[in-house]
Amino acid sequence: MWRSAIDKLDAVKIENLELSVNGDTAEASARGTLACKTSAEALVEGGFSATAAVRLKVDLATCKMTDTSIEIVKTGGRFGDIVKGLETEISGALRRSLEKNLAKLCEK
Repeated sequence: MWRSAIDKLDAVKIENLELSVNGDTAEASARGTLACKTSAEALVEGGFSATAAVRLKVDLATCKMTDTSIEIVKTGGRFGDIVKGLETEISGALRRSLEKNLAKLCEK
């Protein structure tokens, strides 16, 4: 069976992570790279890497994000240009995931 999806995780690297808390405000920033590739059975083999810079501010009293910045700062690999073209959609998905996971943390 031929596959065409980029469905294999190749590497994850967190280059830096900073956290600070001041009263009811928490701030976090991170920069990291994700690399994925197609399986060996793919009709067209290749992969991509994407480096993202993420900053967020959270009101700990309400457990809500008050400010968010997500930017894909670098892409690479055979399909890197496609990832760059989908930056808005990818950033939105990352933002929604952060909000969902923050809500889960606040439930505990």
